[in-house]
Amino acid sequence: MQISVDVHNYMEVLVGHELAKSEYVDHFDHEQLADLACLTLMQLRPVYIRHDIDFLAALSEERLLKLKQHVSTAVQSALSMITDDRRTLREDQFAVIFPQTRFDDAELEWFEKPIVSK
Repeated sequence: MQISVDVHNYMEVLVGHELAKSEYVDHFDHEQLADLACLTLMQLRPVYIRHDIDFLAALSEERLLKLKQHVSTAVQSALSMITDDRRTLREDQFAVIFPQTRFDDAELEWFEKPIVSK
């Protein structure tokens, strides 16, 4: 088994779909899009899966829309850090603070709960 091949974070797929929209591709270069993806993914709870089709078959449309909404909100939050890039002023070192809260406060879904109970 190779984790990078057999297992992946489905949130990466959703972030990739969001960042493939022309509003991002037309306005940001490859490096900025990669930074935007990283900043976005840091805000989202990972959803590790093996096969997209199996996961999506068991996922409700309502939950998928909610995940997409979380991605959109996280991208908007990360966008301000890309547009106001402080890396040009390296002497000013500040902690990175996301203006939005993380989405970890939601109740776990069936696919997020541990299989083995305590």
